Amino acid sequence: MLDRCKLIKEINEVSDKLFVDFSHEINIAKEVWDKISKDPVFKYKIKHLTQSKLIIPDWYGDLCDVFEVKKSIDKYVILSSDGSQIYPDRHSGTFCHLINIGYVAINYGIETGRVGLDGQVIEAGQNFQEKRVYFNSEPHVFSDLLFDDFQDSPVDLVNCSRQDYEFIAGYDLATEYVKLNLPMVFLFDGSIIFWHLEAKAESVKKYFLEKYLSIMNKFYEDKVLMAGYISLTKSKELLSLIRVALCDFNVEDSQAYKVVDCISDATIAGFYLKEFERTIIFKNTSKITEYYPEHLKPHFFYINIGHEIARIEIPAWIANDQEKVDQVATIIADQTIKGMGYPVAIAEAHEQAVVKGADREFFYYLINKKGFEQNRGMKISQKSRKKLGMSV
Repeated sequence: MLDRCKLIKEINEVSDKLFVDFSHEINIAKEVWDKISKDPVFKYKIKHLTQSKLIIPDWYGDLCDVFEVKKSIDKYVILSSDGSQIYPDRHSGTFCHLINIGYVAINYGIETGRVGLDGQVIEAGQNFQEKRVYFNSEPHVFSDLLFDDFQDSPVDLVNCSRQDYEFIAGYDLATEYVKLNLPMVFLFDGSIIFWHLEAKAESVKKYFLEKYLSIMNKFYEDKVLMAGYISLTKSKELLSLIRVALCDFNVEDSQAYKVVDCISDATIAGFYLKEFERTIIFKNTSKITEYYPEHLKPHFFYINIGHEIARIEIPAWIANDQEKVDQVATIIADQTIKGMGYPVAIAEAHEQAVVKGADREFFYYLINKKGFEQNRGMKISQKSRKKLGMSV
């Protein structure tokens, strides 16, 4: 039980460290950004860096170019999926675990019983695709771990698997809605740069990369637009450009740019983006992207949606097409307006995916019940029994 009186005292003691004024650091970053964005040879110098421990992006156009984003679109379909889980718990006596995938499709501007954009009549109640909102969830239960490499970190395995199932759910939904011949985007909550695989064993990396990239390629083959949406981004790729300038291209001299390490890309984009404007397209150059085929290599841009600067990640085949980029940005802007600062589809997918405390208890109740039916009771730890209020 939390002692609130003691908590108040503790917070008062650290309050000076909770809210730090970074205005000095931000001013330095802005001054350097203004300088390098006007330097016609800065990009040339960057390209001649032979080695760098920093992730330095490539980019198209001038650094401070901005593009206005239309705030609404009449007819479109937005798809999203999200996942939640019950991790393996050694105290429960089994490696059995759950991944629950929630997915949603919202169909804007299409009226049933009317003629669609392809000239075909859509009859009311004909299929679930014609519903204004369609949502569902799908549980996936696993009885063991797939890799010995994950024996000490089963949480990592579940997280890797969850992203695979999120992509699959999004693609399966897209194959149904593509029939409507409407502008459509699958909006993924998170990054399409698979950072979490960089430090994994080669067998694990290969296994999951093949799965992720296979699904991303299906989106490409079917020409279904997809994008990763990252709220409150902590990315520092644009910051790396400032760091390089501060250390005069000697990236080993980390002390020269330490002063701006607290700054994020969102702060930098905020220097020059007005509401419902986006940056140019940047290309991510992290090590993990070397495994991606050229048409799927991750690119990104930042968009000012009013409430915050969001990071949007897209594969190369979308990034290289101005019309497709504009469509993705417009649909995202419309979604954030409708969602009062956050995309409606992502929020709804999360609601479908979330596993609550009562769901967790029901999951373990079913596992225990099945064990008793098969005369195979699980060996539950005394700690778990105590938490569940079971007799010992």
